[in-house]
Amino acid sequence: IATAKDMHKIAVTWSDFAPRVHKQYPHLLAEMFAYCIAAAHLRLPHMLVDSLMVSAAGIGGEGWKFVKDVPAGEVCAFASHPDHIVHPVPSVIHYCQRYQVDRYMWGKRKVPHDIFTCEHPLLVETPMDLGSGKYLSAITNMRTMEKKEMTAEKEKMEAFVVCALTSATNDAMEHFKTEHCEGGGNMERTYSLLTKKSIVDS
Repeated sequence: IATAKDMHKIAVTWSDFAPRVHKQYPHLLAEMFAYCIAAAHLRLPHMLVDSLMVSAAGIGGEGWKFVKDVPAGEVCAFASHPDHIVHPVPSVIHYCQRYQVDRYMWGKRKVPHDIFTCEHPLLVETPMDLGSGKYLSAITNMRTMEKKEMTAEKEKMEAFVVCALTSATNDAMEHFKTEHCEGGGNMERTYSLLTKKSIVDS
């Protein structure tokens, strides 16, 4: 959170520093380092808050402690429709990872570019007991059904993100179809991000 005046100062300085930082460090996160340098240059210190966002399951400095407080059997349903009065959970998911429990997954590079069309089906719904400790693995190879084991704690965190993003994506697709498609469009919940096809075509 920043005032418009401070954010404008940072943005101007940041855009000045970013090319120079990238020239010295032409790698991922260069623009983030440039932001830090810009804020320091302007003597605008930041206060770190570690409860607003989650990104990689279990990593420090994020709001996973709040996710852990949600009962395991409720985590998927709650993530799909959060109520911060019942359980305060992070409001932001920085989806820079691939998240998966069993055959249910969400990855930004797996989302088709044509999801906002009348013909594209919605995503396969996650079972509401995802994250309960029942699954404890992720399928890594659909052909051989090879699985990677995970702890119950890891399953719960991954499920929180998969369920939240699947629900949010479907909500957005439904809204588009309701507003723009004659007859409401394709509302079948059949598209798997893991297999990259509709399960009825499998």
